[in-house]
Amino acid sequence: MKMAAVVLLALAAIVARAQDAAGHYVLRGVMEVGSEMVLKSDGNFQWELAYGAADYWAKGTWHRDGDAVILHSTDKQEEPFKFLRSEPGKPAQIRVFVLGKNGKGVDNIDTYLLIGDKPQEGRTDESGMATFADDPKARAIVLEVRVYEAQSAPFKIDPAKKDYYFEINGEAMTEVLFKDERLTIDGTALIMKRVPDHPMRYERE
Repeated sequence: MKMAAVVLLALAAIVARAQDAAGHYVLRGVMEVGSEMVLKSDGNFQWELAYGAADYWAKGTWHRDGDAVILHSTDKQEEPFKFLRSEPGKPAQIRVFVLGKNGKGVDNIDTYLLIGDKPQEGRTDESGMATFADDPKARAIVLEVRVYEAQSAPFKIDPAKKDYYFEINGEAMTEVLFKDERLTIDGTALIMKRVPDHPMRYERE
């Protein structure tokens, strides 16, 4: 009985120690960057960061490991763009359509038509369409969102098709996947060293 009681007390101490790190944390001391993190007592976390025009987020599980907190995302990496279909289209032009998951066009997506070694640049309009003059040397399409440094792999063109439809995956661009990300505990603060030369200090609120 005494041994069982000792084990239970030890387990309770471990749980209590882990829960000591649970709470709401805010990034301090970094200019032009806003970031918050919530470590929930149930072992889940949420993280957000805003920098300029870009917003990022993460979710997953966390646990305490000695003098550190370990973050681990549960989602898997997905591609930022998915090919939907191609159609015969109209002669003398190649059209690229970028749609959201709701089926509506997405504007301001940088679009490249690869012709030989030189890309022809375009950008989707309010309807989600980018138009290029047809060229028999055109070999592939590439899509890009520069603010998130997200780019598709080259999609090979079918000479018999002129219209190409893609779906954008915004969550894949904005989600950060933490793989056993180690945050050092410093008093009531957490130090993230994802960028070694620029540690990020999150103060507990």
